[in-house]
Amino acid sequence: MNELLIKIMIKALQLPLLYMTLLFMSCQKNISDLEFEKNVMTEIFPDLIDSICIDYRTVLVPPPIYGEFIYDKEGNYIGVDSTKGTEKQEQEIVRWKLNQEAIEKDTSKLIVAFNPKIERNRKDLKEYLGQHFKVTEVFYPKIEGDSTFIVEFKNISLKGKFKLKDMSEFPKDRREFWRKKYDFVFSGAVYFTGIQFDKERKFGVLEGGFSCGRHCGIGVRIYIKKLNKKWIIDKIDNTSVS
Repeated sequence: MNELLIKIMIKALQLPLLYMTLLFMSCQKNISDLEFEKNVMTEIFPDLIDSICIDYRTVLVPPPIYGEFIYDKEGNYIGVDSTKGTEKQEQEIVRWKLNQEAIEKDTSKLIVAFNPKIERNRKDLKEYLGQHFKVTEVFYPKIEGDSTFIVEFKNISLKGKFKLKDMSEFPKDRREFWRKKYDFVFSGAVYFTGIQFDKERKFGVLEGGFSCGRHCGIGVRIYIKKLNKKWIIDKIDNTSVS
């Protein structure tokens, strides 16, 4: 009788232990999924910034026109007749070129606002992932609760002249955000969504964008892949322009 009671008690203790083990393994899997995504984002982050961010000074002032505009009988624009260029236009082009050269030689860091909290994309990019990389199955992480993660951008070495500043340090009001006179060269704001992977997690796709003003910016879809144990950008498609 005592032996039977002992066996029953042992089995009763084993069930909670088994449950706790499975729960622990599940939590480990969830953490691993988020950590994997965060690690990939961290690895490819310098290339993302270098590819998406732009020096607004080089795009807000387009090259001057040299010549006269040409229109058809219906008033539709055809092109520019450069044979009718003026001396004043030549001088404007010279000044524009000198200004562009000065910008290119400027070694000042360009500050870009960035929200380090990466949220999962609201859109399912399975179709784009399949079309671009010819994959048929997508990896869906089993994550309960908050699926966001933080990019520790201050610990990541960036390329070129860009330097990130936490979005929380900027005015919350959008109008003031763009109109405020900063004591540094402010270039704009950049954002990225979480990454969607294929089942084997060798390919991925995410979205992002860069804004250089209230009505100035681009939206992009970024395809990444693992090549020789390193994550690289495979292609960037523009999804919107303003």
